[in-house]
Formats: sequence, C-alpha cells, structure tokens
Amino acid sequence: MEDASKKRGTKIAVSLIGHTEIEKLLKELELTPSRSFDQYIIAYIDFLGIKQRMKKENSYDSLHFLKALLAGAKKKASFIQKINAIDDFSIKVFSDNIVIAQKLQAGIVNDQIISILNLVSLLQFEAFFQFDFPLRGGITIGDLFIDDSVVWGTGLIEAYQIESQLANFPRVIVSQKVIDEYEGCQGKSINLFSMIKQDIDGYWFVDYLMAAPNIQLIPQISASLSHKAALHAHENDRVKQKINWIISYFNSLCHEMRDRGDFEKYVVPYL
Repeated sequence: MEDASKKRGTKIAVSLIGHTEIEKLLKELELTPSRSFDQYIIAYIDFLGIKQRMKKENSYDSLHFLKALLAGAKKKASFIQKINAIDDFSIKVFSDNIVIAQKLQAGIVNDQIISILNLVSLLQFEAFFQFDFPLRGGITIGDLFIDDSVVWGTGLIEAYQIESQLANFPRVIVSQKVIDEYEGCQGKSINLFSMIKQDIDGYWFVDYLMAAPNIQLIPQISASLSHKAALHAHENDRVKQKINWIISYFNSLCHEMRDRGDFEKYVVPYL
C-alpha cells in the first residue's frame, strides 16, 4: 500500500507539472554549465517582539507601523543608491525578518559596504525610537542567489547565524569578513570605524546612534529611551536585559561626548 501511494503521489506531481515541461527542464539543466554563486554583502535583520505584538488586540496598528517603517527604508535605500552611484539593494521581508543584499562590484566595494551600513543604521534608529521595534542582526559577505521569489546561499546562512547565535542583544553585528574586505579596498572615502563600535565581547556592531543628525538630539533620545524603559519595567528578565543593553549603549555615547557638552546628565538608569 505504501509503494502504491508513493506511485500515486509521483503521478500527481508529474501531472501538475507536465511531462513536456519536465523533459524541457532536464535538457536545460544538462546543457547549462555549472556556475558559482555571486558574492553579496548581506544583512539579515530580525524585528524583536513582533510575535508578541501579533497577539495583542491592537496588532493591526503594529502592522501599519511596520509597513510604514519598511516603506521608509526603501525610500532611504533609493536615496543612498543615487548619491553613491551604486546598484539597487535587494530587500526581502519574511514576517519578522528582513534581508538586504547587494552584489559586490569591483572598484566600489568600499562604497557598497558603507552604503549598506548607512541603510541599516538609519533603519535601526527609526525602528526603535519611532516605532519601538528593537532590531537584531548580522552583516556579512558570502555566496548568494536572490530574485523575486527565492533567496538562497551560504551567505544568507552565515548572516542568519550571526543574528541568531552571536548578536544576542538589539545590535547588528558586522562580521570580520566585511571589515577585512573594507580594509583591502583602495581610496576609502568614509572611515568604516566611524560607523561601527566594538562591544565588550569583542564583536563590532552598527553604531546606529550616530545616525542622529547631530548630538543635540541626545536629550530627545534620552527622554524617549527613559519612556520606553518605563513601559518595559514589568517585563520578564530577558526583555529587561535587551533594554538594559540599549541603555548601556546610549549611556556610553553620553560619556564619550562629555568633552563637547554636559551630556552625562542625560544618562538613563537601568531597569
């Protein structure tokens, strides 16, 4: 009976596709030479807390916020592409994840790296401070195939593993591959290390607070972060740990800016 069901299943599958189409596909595969994947810079981003928001009565409002955020990200991507004269970003959304990728091009790799860091930085800043979506992710360089329906390749796996196994906190980690690739470029127009920051565990992450137009926004950021901390004061320890990481990140900025003003008065207390 089992063999018969397998045969029936095979016949159904074949009938859905069609014998002619299968024969044509097999011939094309035989004639197509094997080729390697293209090298991409890839950002894999996870929107933290999305599942919890889906369960709430006002989840439709959160959906609108998410759509507005993603629409804004695409507009910013278009602007960044134009000013840096680079190809389009490929942006794919999967429920509570987003993949941003761009195929590397010889001669402009440094601009591509800076551009994707700039885009992720702006996305992360607005996601948290305007829409209360903390983000976590990983950025790397690796093999990838991406089109309108499929994202495939070891580069995607590596970016996902960085996000899921290393990031831990609301930060987007930049892999050593990206840093090494940048340092091997010639004629760098912008210093990569002005856009990333090294955490106490040695990992480099996107310094998205530097996406603020100027340091005079520190008082507003402090007020916003204090408000968000109060909202999460009764959450579980795991959520508090994430909020405390953001507080620590912001407070370190206040300490670093103490020579440029009395910014240490804006530090936010931990939960």
